[in-house]
Amino acid sequence: MIRRTLIGSTKEIEQTRNHSFNLDTVLLAKFLKLSKKTKNVLDVGTGNGALLIYVSEMVDCKLIGVEIQEERYGLAVNNIKLNQLENRTELVLGDYLETDFKNLDCIISNPPFFKTNDENHLSDDVSQQIARHELTLSLDKLLVQVGKQLKFGGYFYMVHRADRFSEIVEQLNENHLTVKRVKFVHPYIDKPANHVLIQCIKHGKDSMIVEAPLIVYKDKHIYSESFESFIGGKINVT
Repeated sequence: MIRRTLIGSTKEIEQTRNHSFNLDTVLLAKFLKLSKKTKNVLDVGTGNGALLIYVSEMVDCKLIGVEIQEERYGLAVNNIKLNQLENRTELVLGDYLETDFKNLDCIISNPPFFKTNDENHLSDDVSQQIARHELTLSLDKLLVQVGKQLKFGGYFYMVHRADRFSEIVEQLNENHLTVKRVKFVHPYIDKPANHVLIQCIKHGKDSMIVEAPLIVYKDKHIYSESFESFIGGKINVT
């Protein structure tokens, strides 16, 4: 077990090498804009709980995490206790599609990026397969459930692959989730975006802000100043 401080945070987290949070989680956390009126935030596929812990510093609300994998769920339970957040957190071990939450203020997710037929990114680790591929949670089913569980005017935040953006927007629209903010993330300034950060409002008005792109590296293994500023801390490359 490895204990570390979350990037851009004062909170600590324990993780194993196979179940650690990644930069996608940090990017999504730093993209969030949560109102003080937010009463609850649900994290779909909470993993080891890192995203919920970030949220705990932003707003005093109920934290809800749903995780289908038992080992990752156990890590989330431990990390919630480590940061003394038990009194405001509900963790659910199970399939998000079988939950019955209603009228939620905000749902956030770093979901599986790859379709089941995308073998280029298939890991030998079954746990990683579930986390990265749509084996138990496909994009379309996720967004249908989000559309049902958010209240009118509720917020949905997601990080995903940039090359699926048009598909994502189409399915968001089908579920009355209006895209309000978008930020594309590029590995280098001269490379296509590989990630996209998205903010939606349920039944929101048709207006969208495309924010300035985020460039991760300025050179090989050297993060850009704008990237480190965005995530709120330096990263040690090993």
